[in-house]
Amino acid sequence: MSNQEIIMCARFQAKKEKLEVLKERLLEMVEFTSKEEGNLFYNLHVDSKDSTIFYFLEGWKNAEALAFHDQTPYVRAIIADAPELTVDGIKVNFMTKIS
Repeated sequence: MSNQEIIMCARFQAKKEKLEVLKERLLEMVEFTSKEEGNLFYNLHVDSKDSTIFYFLEGWKNAEALAFHDQTPYVRAIIADAPELTVDGIKVNFMTKIS
């Protein structure tokens, strides 16, 4: 796998009745993920105009670090629970730094 850093954004839009549950789960993920060796940053944000939309801005040392993260129990659990907690699942975008 590549040694290139990976930068990404994951978007979650909570169902209104699941807003607090999703927020708690995402905050737990920050605690766990920040301890992962290959994690460069893992920042949780909420949309300025819609408090049901959350974004993780994530940085990973390389593809192996992201692959490890994707197999952790807490990531597997949030993926499994996303249909119940979110309006439209988890949307992920990968980015390339240009400046």
